[in-house]
Amino acid sequence: MRMSRRAFVTGVTAGVTAGLVGSLRTSRPAWAAATVDDLGIPLRDVLLIGGAVGPGPDGRPVLWSAVSGNPAHLAAIDPRTRRSVSYQPLDGAPGSYAVVVAPDGSVYVGAYSTGELYRRRPGKDSPVERLGRPLASETYIWRLAVDDDGILYGGTYPGGRVFRYDPATGHTRDYGTVLPGNMYVRSIAVLDGKIYAGTQPDTHVMEIDVVTGAMRELPRPAELGTGAGVTVYDLNAFDGRVWARFGSAINGLLGFWDVAAQRWSPLRDNVAGLDVSEPGPGGLVYYTRNARLTAFNPETGMETGTGLTFAGRVVNNRGIGWVTLADPAWPGRTLVGMLWRGELFRYNPLTGRSDVTLTDVPGEPIPLASLSVGVTGRLWAGGYLNGGVAQIDPDTGATDFHRFAQTESVLDLDDTVWLGAYPDARFYRYDPSAAWSSTEYSPGPAGTPENPVKVVDLKNLDQVRARASTDAAAWVAYGTLPNTTLGGALVIVDKATDVPRIHRPVVTDQSIVALTYADGLIIGGTSVYGGYSVPPPTQTEAVLFGFDPAADAKVFEVVAVPGTRTVDGLVTDTDGAVWVLAGGELSAFDVASRSVTRRVSLPASGGRLGYHRAGDTFYVHTGNELLRIRRADLAMTTVVRQPAQFLAVHPDGRVFLGDGPTVYRVTVE
Repeated sequence: MRMSRRAFVTGVTAGVTAGLVGSLRTSRPAWAAATVDDLGIPLRDVLLIGGAVGPGPDGRPVLWSAVSGNPAHLAAIDPRTRRSVSYQPLDGAPGSYAVVVAPDGSVYVGAYSTGELYRRRPGKDSPVERLGRPLASETYIWRLAVDDDGILYGGTYPGGRVFRYDPATGHTRDYGTVLPGNMYVRSIAVLDGKIYAGTQPDTHVMEIDVVTGAMRELPRPAELGTGAGVTVYDLNAFDGRVWARFGSAINGLLGFWDVAAQRWSPLRDNVAGLDVSEPGPGGLVYYTRNARLTAFNPETGMETGTGLTFAGRVVNNRGIGWVTLADPAWPGRTLVGMLWRGELFRYNPLTGRSDVTLTDVPGEPIPLASLSVGVTGRLWAGGYLNGGVAQIDPDTGATDFHRFAQTESVLDLDDTVWLGAYPDARFYRYDPSAAWSSTEYSPGPAGTPENPVKVVDLKNLDQVRARASTDAAAWVAYGTLPNTTLGGALVIVDKATDVPRIHRPVVTDQSIVALTYADGLIIGGTSVYGGYSVPPPTQTEAVLFGFDPAADAKVFEVVAVPGTRTVDGLVTDTDGAVWVLAGGELSAFDVASRSVTRRVSLPASGGRLGYHRAGDTFYVHTGNELLRIRRADLAMTTVVRQPAQFLAVHPDGRVFLGDGPTVYRVTVE
């Protein structure tokens, strides 16, 4: 339901002004009259991450899956009918990578972003219990494992810790940080009295004694070299082997640690996550390699194809295991698993029969990852985590949604729209006048040309986020954040040829998080942090830099706002001056003199910056309120108090805000 509300206050003192160079701390600015309209939720889709196979509400086997949303839900899908038999909210949780089934049939879920633990006991009408945070300091439970006694083990962020939870007593044991300075325990498994914990961003597999807590690091597989920048993304353990996959959810190297022999098997490439199956008939385990479900005999090292293939870029399973379907067409044990968009796959090793079928798991609202308005007034929203991109009618809120990657930037230049995608800091060219067809995420009818077209992929440069982009005359430029290292890239793409020029580093050990174009130069703003806040920064202050795309060279680098670690936003005004949002100030930066000429202090630090050219007015959202600032005299007014993480300004002066999955339109009166 769309709502409209008015927000205005009269009789408040006039807005504060600020003059040349000197900075004034503002009193509370006056209020402007404005109308706020709820345009609804532009992006909805299915996203399954954590999953496991186990007894369902009536005791028959199901696939348990965590469906990301606000809140997330715990779904039980019958592998025989491919329909949900249970769908329960995980109150307070946005989603989960960590779903396990204990020997007694209890289902446990560890949440990301909140670090909370949930339990559903066996039974048809059992509720989902919210058990709270096992460790008060930790906001992510990345993965869970359970032993034969039903004891639970988890790996966390930001402390890089391992914990043990005993459901019989409710007691939690904290084994501590597995490596000094490490923030991520990304994977976990338990076998024969030992816990195995895998780290991010670099390769470390730690073995922890369940009783004593003594830790040791397993030797690193030779194929990984130093292991720098290679995450231990998945761990599974059974039958004396600890299976480890090194890389990302989509692709990695898989091998196993032979506990008795104390050595690694050879690693196999192009294996997708998230789990390998428990051994099935003949002792074979199954995983997805080169987009094909593949059987592997760990005794002989031989692989066998199953004939089952998966389409698209993301083919990692979200829970995999063995069930008996009680169907003569599927005799004996059948391997079943879920895919991220709610599809269920089945493979029977006795008959070779297989299928992939969409289930009835409903789509949930997708939190925004970006919000922007193009030069013609088209409004765009990009989705976080499960991704997607939507064009929104700014008048009605009607949307045109397409499945796509996590879209962190949209640059609409009328006949061409440029999309910055996570992961691998990819950059796509989209023709909005032609049919959408993405073979990676949402293909059109057979024969439909690829649209959007991938122009740049920076996986080989360890780049992960493409958050800032700008029009630069004959070029389009975008900046990136790195994955497991420090130092982003500036990519300059020739509009006529799509040929990119990639520059890294541009600023030592800093990410490029804001861009604009002025006086023939690409102006960039940086952050001292990487894409995942690891490793820790080596630099202390963010900078502005100027890059000449014609000469293909950086021409200056300065600290515009001393003491600031991130530049929050950049815009160019109608006279060609660059305005910088950073450190709780809005500053005018003169490109010719490389100096700040005017500045005004804001009521809060951080936020988003936009500019209405026709009105010569800036809009700043501080996280909780929207401010309007006239360029002429820097007079400031408060437009509305409305939480938001994203801001976009329409050419006609309307302002759009994004809060969670919802878009709001603000009309200033």
